[in-house]
Amino acid sequence: MTAQPFGFGHNGDPSMNFNDAQQAALNFVVGQAYTINAQVYENKFPDLDFGRLVFVDSSAPEFTPGIVTFISSTVGQARWYNSGAKDIAKADVIRDKAEIRVHMAGVGYGYDIEEVGQAQLMGMDLPGGKALAARRAYTEFMWNVTLTGDTTKGLKGLANQSGVTTGTATADGTGSVTTWFDTAGNATKTPTQIVRDLNAVLTGVFTGSLTVEMADTVLLPYSTISYLGATPMSATNSETILSFILRTNVYTQMTGQPLTIRGVLGLDTAGSGSSKRMVAYANRQDVCKLHLPMPHRFLPVYQDGPTSFEIPGIFRTGGVEVLRTGAFRYLDGI
Repeated sequence: MTAQPFGFGHNGDPSMNFNDAQQAALNFVVGQAYTINAQVYENKFPDLDFGRLVFVDSSAPEFTPGIVTFISSTVGQARWYNSGAKDIAKADVIRDKAEIRVHMAGVGYGYDIEEVGQAQLMGMDLPGGKALAARRAYTEFMWNVTLTGDTTKGLKGLANQSGVTTGTATADGTGSVTTWFDTAGNATKTPTQIVRDLNAVLTGVFTGSLTVEMADTVLLPYSTISYLGATPMSATNSETILSFILRTNVYTQMTGQPLTIRGVLGLDTAGSGSSKRMVAYANRQDVCKLHLPMPHRFLPVYQDGPTSFEIPGIFRTGGVEVLRTGAFRYLDGI
C-alpha cells in the first residue's frame, strides 16, 4: 500500500480535503451566527434607546417603498339658533395626507478563515463582539436619525422639524445673555429665571394650540440636565433646579402627571447659531412617530471569498414624522 501525501483526498486529489474543510467552516459559522445573533438581540443600549423618545411604528410591510399618512382635523363652531331659522351651523372634517419615502441601510459583520479555523481547532465559540458592535452601530445610527434626521435622505428628526415654533430664551441673564450658564459652568441666570424659561415653553404649546395640545416631554443637552441636577435653588434651599422643575412645572400642575425630562446627545449645537436647544413635545403616536418597517436583522451567512464569511445586516426606515407640529416647541440659546 502506498501512503498518500498529507492533505490529499481520495485518488490523491488535493482539492477534496480543502473543499470539505471549507464546507465544514461554513457550517460552523452558520451555527455560530445563529447563536450569536440571538444573544445580541437580547442586549439593550439604555443610553441610545430611541424608542423612549418616540413611538416606533413597524406596522408597514418591510419592503414598502413609502408610507402615506392620512391626517384629519375638525372645523366648526356652535352658535345660538332660532328654531325657525334655516342657517344652522355645521361642523366638518378636513382631511389631508403626508407621504414619506422609506430607505434601506445596513451594517453587519464577518470572520476570516483564520478566526474560524482557530476556533474549530480549539473547540471554542466564535467571539460575539463583532455582532454586538454591528448592533450598536445600528442603534447609534437610528438614534441620530431619530433626533436630528439625515440630510443625505432629506430626513428630519425630533430636534429640527420644519414648521415647529422656535423661540429664543429671554436675554436677561448676566450681561443680557440668554444662556442658563456659561462654558465654565458658572450661572448666568438665576434658578427662578431658568424655571420661567422652561415653563414658558410648556405654556406656549398649550396656548399656541388653543389649549388643544400639552407637551409631556422635554429633551435637554446632557450638559444642561447635569447642571440642573447639581445646582440648588438657592443658598437656603438645597433642592436642585431639576427636582424643583419636576415637582412644580405647569404640565404636572395642570394634569397631575409627571413631566418627562431627558438628557440626550446632539442638542448642544442644534439651535440657531449652533446654540443649545430645548425640545418640548407630546410623546404620543398621534403626534409623532418613527417609521421603521424593517428593524435591524441579520441575513444568512454567505462565503464572500475563498477565506471570508459575511453576515450582512439590513434595516429600513422613513425617519421621524411629526403629525401635529402644534404639540412641539423649540427653545434656543439656553
